[in-house]
Amino acid sequence: MIPEHAEAPIKSVYGHSTLHCFSWGPHEEENILVVSVGELGERPLVRVQSACYTAEIFRSTDCDCHEQLDQSLQAVHREGGAVIYMLCDGRGAGLLTKVRSLALGHELGLDTVEAYRHLGIELDPRHYDRVAEILSALGVSQLRLLTNNPRKLAGLREAGIEVERVPLEVKPTPESRPYLATKRDKLHHLLDL
Repeated sequence: MIPEHAEAPIKSVYGHSTLHCFSWGPHEEENILVVSVGELGERPLVRVQSACYTAEIFRSTDCDCHEQLDQSLQAVHREGGAVIYMLCDGRGAGLLTKVRSLALGHELGLDTVEAYRHLGIELDPRHYDRVAEILSALGVSQLRLLTNNPRKLAGLREAGIEVERVPLEVKPTPESRPYLATKRDKLHHLLDL
């Protein structure tokens, strides 16, 4: 199925860009937003970010999601490129699962991986086929990807995109360090901490 596509100019605190919406259906999570800056050209800088409403809207401090999004938007506005924003919170497991896992973390001291296992939820059900479709629609077949997640690298490579990794590490805080250590140790994210 070919997604519907709409685009419009947008001005933000980062500068001028183009806001795209790619839609595969009527539900919010079937949309993917893209902010693109300039001509994407050969090997543009790209960030693929999944929604994290707790950090990006409510500014929770126990993860690095807000800071990663902020750094990514600054980088693509500085050098050109795109931020692809997937409306799939909780690593694609949904908001209800995410809030339940947060509760388990507070009640039982479980980290995010243990909480998802306790709930019987797949740790990272995200797929990157639609991201690859968007990249193809934007004329991108090779890129520099802002990520620490080897699963994103593999997902885009499996879809036929040539990917070079650009690290995106945020200095940990006392609140975010346990979460980041879990990402490094249990989800194999490429983090030094």
